Amino acid sequence: MHPDAAEASMVRTYLDWLIEMPWSKATADNIDLHKAKNVLNEDHYDLEKVKERILEYLSVHKLKKKMKGPILCFIGPPGSGKPLWANRLPEPWGGKFVRISLGGIRDEAEIRGHRRTYVGALPGRIIQSIKQAGSNNPYS
Repeated sequence: MHPDAAEASMVRTYLDWLIEMPWSKATADNIDLHKAKNVLNEDHYDLEKVKERILEYLSVHKLKKKMKGPILCFIGPPGSGKPLWANRLPEPWGGKFVRISLGGIRDEAEIRGHRRTYVGALPGRIIQSIKQAGSNNPYS
């Protein structure tokens, strides 16, 4: 494509994003449940039901390696420590964590990305987070 063409910069930006993605870089999931339990008990007093549920999730994840799209969703009032839970969770096995805040987003293109032909198009928040983490399996 000629560099002066109208779509040349859009195609170049799209290709740059595709090339810079960590397609083959993954972190190994070496889940140690005892270490995870210690980390959870270290940071959070009480909240035994939440800790139990997280440990159940980790146990299933450890037993079934090929889970498709495992998601943990933390819901609660402000100040209840949701980001702290999420930040510390991948720590026992060396996983990568990226925080994605979806509050206040009204346009679905913010989440899934703009069309490639749109001027100033960017990929969605999830793809941006994968690139930011530098791993194709981050915890977000």
